Amino acid sequence: MCCKTGQVQKTRDSKMPQFNYLIVGAGSAGCVLASRLSEDPSVTVLLLEAGQDVVPGKEPADLIDSYPSSYYNKSYFWQGLKAHWRNKSNSVATNLPQGKVMGGGGSVMGMVALRGTPDDYNGWEALGAKGWNWDSVLPYFRKLENDWDFDGDLHGKNGPIPIRRTPLDQWPPLSNAIREFAAARGIPHIADMNADFRDGYTSVPMSNTPDHRASSAICYLDAAVRSRPNLQILTEVFVTKVNFSGKTAIGVDALVGGEKKTFAAGETIISGGGIFSPSILMHSGIGPAAKLNGLGLEVVSDLPGVGRNLQNHPLLFIGFRLKKDARQPAWPRAPHTTSFRFSSGWSGAGTADLSILIASKTSWSALGHQIGSLAPYLLRPDSRGSVEIVSPDPNQLPHVEFNFMDEESDVQKMMRAFSRAVQILYFDRVRSLLTGLPFPVRFSDSLRSLNELNRKNAFKAAVIAKCLDVFPGLGDITLGMLTGHRVDLLELIGKPADLAQHIKDNVAGPFHLVGTCRMGEATDPASVVDSEGRVHGVRGLRVVDASIMPTLIRGNTNIPTIMVAEKVAASINGLSTDQPP
Repeated sequence: MCCKTGQVQKTRDSKMPQFNYLIVGAGSAGCVLASRLSEDPSVTVLLLEAGQDVVPGKEPADLIDSYPSSYYNKSYFWQGLKAHWRNKSNSVATNLPQGKVMGGGGSVMGMVALRGTPDDYNGWEALGAKGWNWDSVLPYFRKLENDWDFDGDLHGKNGPIPIRRTPLDQWPPLSNAIREFAAARGIPHIADMNADFRDGYTSVPMSNTPDHRASSAICYLDAAVRSRPNLQILTEVFVTKVNFSGKTAIGVDALVGGEKKTFAAGETIISGGGIFSPSILMHSGIGPAAKLNGLGLEVVSDLPGVGRNLQNHPLLFIGFRLKKDARQPAWPRAPHTTSFRFSSGWSGAGTADLSILIASKTSWSALGHQIGSLAPYLLRPDSRGSVEIVSPDPNQLPHVEFNFMDEESDVQKMMRAFSRAVQILYFDRVRSLLTGLPFPVRFSDSLRSLNELNRKNAFKAAVIAKCLDVFPGLGDITLGMLTGHRVDLLELIGKPADLAQHIKDNVAGPFHLVGTCRMGEATDPASVVDSEGRVHGVRGLRVVDASIMPTLIRGNTNIPTIMVAEKVAASINGLSTDQPP
């Protein structure tokens, strides 16, 4: 366990007083902000969350599982939210899972605990985010973490979030076989991805204990924090807009049980993430003036950057069925043990712009335990997408286009990552662990439906898994039906035009959404907030979450989002930002 447990603080039903700080969204950033700001007993803090609470000591089993089984429970997500992986002219809209539960995405996603690289943060500062270079953010990475494996100047030992890696002697057969691939090509093993930034075959750091998830909800809002008299937490509260007096934010309107309520605050902090933070701003009159006027919304601050600059990591999945003796055992439960981080060599791309994430099991079900995957990632995409509101009614979800592969550079880099993944799968030692042919996986709504955590799917997956073990020859046909049409991968990587089209047709993404309220100078029309999250053109309003990141980092975004909240909270509290914690 990474934090204490206990009963949630009960909230008052009487008229709400004005709070010093009102935080909208109890995701990875919002939980940190609520915890850190309420450390000062002289201020009052209200945290509002649209989803359900997670009571310390009474967490559902799937929400604390060190395997991300909560990802397959649709009750923890916004329903009806869809997105185009490319744009509406060349891709269908598919479901876009976004956490709607205490802890947000950190309560439902894969727990990979990457910081990114120093170049990422130095790049932020170059784009106008002053004070966000590597040397400035490192103290807050150290502050949040308790690294089980490494120490020294680059690591923390006393933070609330445990960071660990699966020991080599617990690696599943697939990870060991791919290690032979790496060794045969002189690719080094990177034991500490968060301090050694070379290309290599890497041990993936995770933010959990062997048997327990470590979300910011669990680790920052334990029973002791919740018992503070100056902190209130309200859940199942849907914030519709920020209220203003002139150019000063004075609180929010929200729906509580279908009834409109107003909450007043000296400062309002939006922590809704890459989709909902820009949506709330636009519904509040902050965004591109022409768009807002067209929807009949009063403009408070004309900021054309709101909702623009959407970024995510494009990826593809290649699946394969593992032989019985090559499957990951029930323990350890880690979904990911190893990965590759490498450089495309593309002009201007920098180093470590590609990744291949390795999984020996791909779902909670019996069938998922038979299926492994390689996921080629593009860590530094050039394409940009957008989030747009479609109605003045905040109950209508926004329109989202990721615009993946819009830039030819992204197509070329992804082709290199995909080809590397195929080469790995046809390495003799790796191939000996597989039964049947590897197959591309289309990340579709029908496949997500099959993976939903329920008894019907458990029975269906168990029957299919049993049949495949008894009649292995059925594997290629059955898995082809489940995942899309069959493709000869070796032939595909030898035909550049076909490979480029395959990538465009099958590209998808994880949930590393950043950039839609990005930091920058007030004179930069693309920026939305300053270097402390304060929204340009108004007073009393901040955005603090992954949406303010100017660019993607070379890794998963949960730990960097927690870092962002730690750093801004320290600034609000007037703590030194110059010395390591």
